[in-house]
Amino acid sequence: MDIAIEQSPPLATGRTTSEGKALRWVVAALLATLALQLPLVLNRAINWDEFYHYSQVVKLANGTLTEPLQTLYTRAFVWVPGLPGLGVEHIIIIRLFMLACELTTLACIAGMATRFTDRTTGLLCALAYLSASFIFRHGTSFRFDPPATALLMTSAWLLLRWGLRPPTMLAAALLAGTSTVLTVKTMLYAPVFVGIAWLLWTEGGRQREDLVRLVVLAFGVMSFAALIYALHAGTLGEESGDEARNLVSRAGSSMFTLGNPLYRWFIFVFAITSPLLAIATLAAPAVIWRESGSNAHKIALTGMWLPLTTLLFYQNTAPYYYVFMMAPVAVAASPAIAVAQRRYGARFIAGVMLLCASAVLVIEPENTTERQRQIQREAERLFPKGVSYFDACAMLGTFPKVNIFMTPWGIQHYLTGNLPSMVEAMKREPVPLLVKNDWMFDDALRTKNKVGVLLPQDLAAIRDTYVPFWGPFWIAGKIVTTGNRPVKWNVRVPGAYTVRDGAMIIEGRRFAKDEVITLNRGTYILSAEEESARLLWGNRLAKPVSNPPKEPYFMPF
Repeated sequence: MDIAIEQSPPLATGRTTSEGKALRWVVAALLATLALQLPLVLNRAINWDEFYHYSQVVKLANGTLTEPLQTLYTRAFVWVPGLPGLGVEHIIIIRLFMLACELTTLACIAGMATRFTDRTTGLLCALAYLSASFIFRHGTSFRFDPPATALLMTSAWLLLRWGLRPPTMLAAALLAGTSTVLTVKTMLYAPVFVGIAWLLWTEGGRQREDLVRLVVLAFGVMSFAALIYALHAGTLGEESGDEARNLVSRAGSSMFTLGNPLYRWFIFVFAITSPLLAIATLAAPAVIWRESGSNAHKIALTGMWLPLTTLLFYQNTAPYYYVFMMAPVAVAASPAIAVAQRRYGARFIAGVMLLCASAVLVIEPENTTERQRQIQREAERLFPKGVSYFDACAMLGTFPKVNIFMTPWGIQHYLTGNLPSMVEAMKREPVPLLVKNDWMFDDALRTKNKVGVLLPQDLAAIRDTYVPFWGPFWIAGKIVTTGNRPVKWNVRVPGAYTVRDGAMIIEGRRFAKDEVITLNRGTYILSAEEESARLLWGNRLAKPVSNPPKEPYFMPF
C-alpha cells in the first residue's frame, strides 16, 4: 500500500510533463506556421479580388460609393488611400488588419474546440486550419472573408464560453449583426448558431427562460444589422437603396447553384494539399456520433460541420471561400483530431501540419508583385489626374473603373442584361484606357474570335476603339494603313487626339505627325497620306521608356 502511494505521484507527474511538452510543441508549430505565412502577407502578389475591394475603399474616400451591401469594410480603411505609395502598398497595409482577423479566428477555433475536447486538441484544430493550403495562402488576403469569419467565430465563442448572459448576448448579437451587413454569406453560418442555441437551451436548465433569450438574441442580431446598414447606407447617396435591392435580387437568383465546375476541382486540390484536415473533416460526423457524450454536444458539433456542405450548392467556392467556411468545420473536426492525437501523438500531427504549410511555400508560383507595381506606377505617370478605364478587376484602384468586376457571377448577370454594358459606359463618359489584364481582353483585342463572356456590341466596340500603346495599356485610337481607301471610324471616346507615325487626312483636312486634333463623338473619315499612321487619344502622351512587364500579372490561386 505504501509503495503504491509513493509511486502514484511520479506517474501523474510524468503524464502531466508529457502533455505539457506536447502542448508546447503544438504552440511552437503554430507560431512557426504564422512565421512562414508572414512573407505571403507582405510579398504575395495582389489578387483580383483585392484590387477590386481596394477600389471600393477609394470610392468611399472619393464620395462615389453607391453599393451599401458588402461594402461595410470600406469604413475601416477609408484613410488608407491617402497614404503615400501605390495601391499595391496600400493593400499590403490592409493585409496586416486581415492578419489580426486571422489571429482572432485562430483563438476562437482553439477556444471552441477546447470546449469539446482539450487544450492541446484545440490548438491542433487551430493549426490544422492555419496550415491548410487555401487558408495559408488567402487567410490574410484583403477580402471581407477574414473579418466576417473573425466576427462570426468570436460571436459563437462568446456564446459557448459564457452562455446566454445579457452582456454576452449583446456582444454576440452586435458581432453577428455587423457580419450580416458585411457579407450576405453570413447566412451560411446559420447551422453553426442553431447548433450552439440547441446546446445552450438543452444544458441551461432554464428552458423557457432560455428560449425567450434565444429569441431576443436573434432579434438583436437583426436589429443591429438593420441599424448598421442604415448608418452605412445613409451616407452613400439616394441611389444606394436601388443598388442594394438589385444586389439582393441578383444574389437570390444565383447565389445557390451548382456553381462553377472549376470550383469542384478546387475541392480535390484542397484535400490533396491539406490531407490531415481533410481526413479529419470527412471522419468528423462518424466520430462525433460514435463518441460518448451528450446529444446536445453532438448536435452542436454537427452544426459546425454543416457549412462544409455549402461546397455542393453555393455558387462562389473559390479557394478564398475556404477561409470563411472552414473555421467552424475545424472545430467540428476536433473529436477526430483528438482520436488521431491519442493514436499518433500531438507532436507528430503538428509536425506534419507544419510540413504541409512549408510545402505551400515551396510550390508557390512566380511572384508578380513587381509587375503590378510597374503597371500602377506607369498609369499614374501617364494620367496623373486619372482617367476612366476598362479592365477585369479594378487593377488601377485610384482610377474610376467603369465596367463591372468580371467575375463568373458578375459576367453571368452582365450577359443577361442585369448589369450595364461597356457601350453604355462609353456613352456616359469618355473611357480612353483599357487595361488588358485578363484573357477575355486578350482574345478580344488580339484575335477575331468570338469571346463568349463579352456582349457582341461590347466586343465590337472595344475592337474598333482601342489600339496598343504600352504593355497592358490600350488607348482609344485608330490605325490607318497605307494604300487603304478612306475608312469610317466611330469615335466613342471624345477628346484630344494626336497624329502619330505620319500625316493623316481627317474629314478632308491634313494633320501632320504629332499634330493634335479634338474629336467629338460621331463618325469621321480617316486616311493616311503616304504611310500608315495612328490616331491616339491624348495630347502627345509620352510612351513609357521602361520595358512593359511580361504576362501574367497575377499569381494563380
